[in-house]
Amino acid sequence: MAAPISAKLLRTSDVRALTAGETFKGIYAVNNIQKKTDKNGKPYWEMTVSDEHGILNAKIWSDAGWWDRSDAELENRPALLTDDRINRLKGQVVGITGKTADFRGQVQYNFNAISLLDQEKFPASKLTPRSGVPLSILESRLNDLIEGCSAEIRDFLRFAFDGPGGKYFKEVPAAVTNHHAYAHGLLEHSITVTEAARSLAVSYKQIYPSIDISIVIAGALLHDWGKIASYSMSPVPEVTLRGAVLDHIAIGYAEFTKLSEEAGLPLGVSTQIGHILLSHHGQKEFGSPVLPATLEALIVASADELDFRLFCWKDATSDLAVGQNISAYHYAAQRRFWRPGDSWENESS
Repeated sequence: MAAPISAKLLRTSDVRALTAGETFKGIYAVNNIQKKTDKNGKPYWEMTVSDEHGILNAKIWSDAGWWDRSDAELENRPALLTDDRINRLKGQVVGITGKTADFRGQVQYNFNAISLLDQEKFPASKLTPRSGVPLSILESRLNDLIEGCSAEIRDFLRFAFDGPGGKYFKEVPAAVTNHHAYAHGLLEHSITVTEAARSLAVSYKQIYPSIDISIVIAGALLHDWGKIASYSMSPVPEVTLRGAVLDHIAIGYAEFTKLSEEAGLPLGVSTQIGHILLSHHGQKEFGSPVLPATLEALIVASADELDFRLFCWKDATSDLAVGQNISAYHYAAQRRFWRPGDSWENESS
């Protein structure tokens, strides 16, 4: 019989602070679950869970227990979860018992028992990670950026953000994994990129006077506009069908073209901003159909790449234990990250 979920529950941030060999319990929403096979042919699962404090990636081995406590009758006498029900846990709330382990010098999180809970008693919406910056502050920063543009572009941005797309823009994540994968993540990422791009534009305008700062701001704010139709919070970050088969760059350019025509934006201006949307990934192998070819596009692509790398650094190094300063290999960024500290001074040269 499965043991009841303990009253002493840990947040994801608490679990990530544990060292190898410690046990933990918690209640989390399932962001993703995938069944795999190990080198011996035995099945195991990789599961990503979240709460309002962050995300946790874990392994679930073949000897783990899967329990159904989804209603009052099952709470104290749980039944076994069927394989079909396990495969449909995404977006559901589960109780977890687990233990940390050492894997190649890094802490690995293993879930030993997973219990499906009463979804009305434990709604997933309350366990959804969201931006650490209050929405009111993000909206204020957005307004400041828009007000800093020329009248023509300011009016267009107001038209875009005051429409239906602007509502979704403020709610959806910027991704499902890797960076800003939480509610309001797209808004946070876009504002950070725009503020960085504006600073770069102001600095380089001393050398390249033709830089149009309003174009930079508009292109940076709208560079990921297609993500309003590519991602959703339902209630965890999820890729939509359109996002999966069309990608946010194609969607964003199509939606931007429609908005610019409706607003009567001059063709020359819309072409410059549209070029930024199409080229902001910087390289064709990263998904951009064209390469950045203007000063403004080069600046936005650089700011977007920098924000992604810095977020990866924070994500990879935030859980390092005291005395550790090198992260595990970060596959999205294709590197290990270094958090310099006092320990390097004691190492031999």
